[in-house]
Amino acid sequence: MTSEFPSGLSADPYWWMAAPRPAPVEIDLPSSSDVAIIGSGITGLNAALVLLRAGRQATVIEADRLGVGASARNAGYVGRSIKHDFLELAARHGLDFARAIYGELQAAFDAVFEVVATEGIDCQLQRCGRFIAARSPRQYEALARELDARRRHLGDEFEMVPRAAQAREIGSDRYHGGAVIPDHGALHPGLYYQGLLERVRAAGATLLPQTRVLAVNALENNDSFDIVTNRGLTRARQVIVATNGYTGPALAWLQRRVIPFDAYMVATEPLAPALLDRVMPRGRTCLDTNFNINFVRRSPDGSRLLFGGRTGSRPASAQRWADRLRRDLARIFPDLADVAISHSWTGKCAATFDLLPHLGIHQGIHYALGYCFAGVPMGTHLGRKIAGQLLRRRESRTALDGREFPTAALYRGNPWFVPWAMKGYDLLDWWNARR
Repeated sequence: MTSEFPSGLSADPYWWMAAPRPAPVEIDLPSSSDVAIIGSGITGLNAALVLLRAGRQATVIEADRLGVGASARNAGYVGRSIKHDFLELAARHGLDFARAIYGELQAAFDAVFEVVATEGIDCQLQRCGRFIAARSPRQYEALARELDARRRHLGDEFEMVPRAAQAREIGSDRYHGGAVIPDHGALHPGLYYQGLLERVRAAGATLLPQTRVLAVNALENNDSFDIVTNRGLTRARQVIVATNGYTGPALAWLQRRVIPFDAYMVATEPLAPALLDRVMPRGRTCLDTNFNINFVRRSPDGSRLLFGGRTGSRPASAQRWADRLRRDLARIFPDLADVAISHSWTGKCAATFDLLPHLGIHQGIHYALGYCFAGVPMGTHLGRKIAGQLLRRRESRTALDGREFPTAALYRGNPWFVPWAMKGYDLLDWWNARR
């Protein structure tokens, strides 16, 4: 296997081919607005849409160009999962707590389909199903127990697929069977973001790209805020922070509570239909039972494979990541040993110290962030919920309200430890697969 790639290897996400980034338009800072939303990703745009439709004046402030963050870079998975299994939450915190958190995951899943349908966003959303591939017989049995508990307590359907039958789901001998969750979905994140941005703009939002927030200063009684930016000062009666993995020192309290990390993906060149049918016969999204997961899906047009892994590793060039992920892809699918990579990219996600998403209010500032690998559904859901809470809507309360937002001693937002932690998880994943 060689490490040669087409001279035209792109460091832009594959998604931007169909949804190119909007041209920047500089707009003067308004002197004031009802609500300032810091961050123009999925969370911020969904929050803005709710507020605008309720008659509020919303200003969306973005440090970079619109749509260059993780919201238009992610894998486009739409599911009901976080890093805590249902059985784990039940054992630690009780069955009612586990049901409440997984109920919130269901609401987040439903929110994506509701927003796409209500707003008429053409982002190739479909219920393609998900295949979870077990790395060992032991993990296959643990997966069966977990999903059986979800079916009994939540009504979630699934089907176990033994190793002898897994070729119908994935063309690889690397796994020991797995599970199908038939109603999980996938979308085109570039088109989803583009659709949200168009709806927010049409609803009358003030969009301020390339405007970096330097400080947020509460006025007397926290009844309004001065927002200091690199372009000047603007005032808002209320503030929402929706910066997730891009949270900076201007929001130091939140920066201490989110752990940014890089997630890496590649897109293959267009592949022959017969080859695609051999490696991904059902066109489902797929991930494995590792903590540091590998994940793969077909592109929405069915012409390529999109693959990701090695999350949390140190940044490197697009060429180097294309080489690494191509080798990983070939280990899973030997039939793909000679395929070329057309796109290689990364984006900033965010975890939390308790591996749960968080929304709440700190010193009068509303926030929703820390999605722990569930950015599309949770960003959609909590963006709408935080806006509803700002509007004092009772139905916008969630099972995440009022939870302590933990940090760690001496942590100030520099995630220097993430690559080392992920190497530890890689070692654990390797050991679990061998047992």
